[in-house]
Amino acid sequence: MQLRCTYCQTMFAISREEMLAALEHMEENKQIYYEAHCPKCRRGNRVERARMERFFPDWKIAIKTMSKESAKVDTAVEKPAASSGAAQAAAAPKLSARHEKKHPSKTRVTAVSTVKPVTKDPSPKGKPTGTKKK
Repeated sequence: MQLRCTYCQTMFAISREEMLAALEHMEENKQIYYEAHCPKCRRGNRVERARMERFFPDWKIAIKTMSKESAKVDTAVEKPAASSGAAQAAAAPKLSARHEKKHPSKTRVTAVSTVKPVTKDPSPKGKPTGTKKK
């Protein structure tokens, strides 16, 4: 939906997702106007609910389908997360048992740094050493 800012006259668009969220918010709070913010001057512009409903006539159906899809995605995300968490929990004792076999006297595991220490250049700055190859 294309709008023109009433303050700076800049044209800007409202996406279908934003319109759907606005219509749902107006329905819940029994409002008749939505405040769309201009991207240039950041001021709010009033958009009538009736005008938004003309551009998005089946918005109630879209809300229902969107909620069903989000419920499906939530259940699909929870199942792999639960199984991967169980796999990590099962793998953790194996790693610690392997570590104890190698080092039975050590009971504490320490982190090993993979970063090389930085060594200073022995030559003073500004004077080439003459040993560099091109």
